[in-house]
Amino acid sequence: MSEHERPDMQDWEDSINALLDGELDPAATAALKAAATDDARLARAIIEAYQLQQAMANITVERAPASLRRKLSRIPREQRSGQRPVYLQPRWAMALAAIPLVILLINLAGPKEPTEAELAKARQDLAIAFATIEKVSNRTGREIESTLSGEMNDAVVGSVIRIIQQRNILNKEKQA
Repeated sequence: MSEHERPDMQDWEDSINALLDGELDPAATAALKAAATDDARLARAIIEAYQLQQAMANITVERAPASLRRKLSRIPREQRSGQRPVYLQPRWAMALAAIPLVILLINLAGPKEPTEAELAKARQDLAIAFATIEKVSNRTGREIESTLSGEMNDAVVGSVIRIIQQRNILNKEKQA
């Protein structure tokens, strides 16, 4: 018989699991064992299940080396050093601004039919949430632009000023 003609192996799986867990009553256990004497595939499945259960019981937990545990425990401290507090970072500010939107969506997903006043309030809350997200996004963009332009300006202007000062010093030394 082909596997498609014998769907009973799928049916036996629950019984095998119950047998391994000790949840199978004596009559069902006897019926399963009787079926296994006539069906080699079922017998093999029961034996493999027992072997797997014993192998899983023999697995031990290995403790990570102390050096690895120390390195892993340092990761959060290294990530935090030099950063502003989490709640001031732009991604968190945007996430906090989205909270009203989430609350709105949860309220709208409810089984009741919303009234016209509730829909108007939801539209207003949604507009406020999007306006807040836009403000945070613009502020973050300006901060990034300001930081980058300041750094670029210092790099270019600073080097040009140093070169001009060096040339002035050389010119004064040549004149003297």
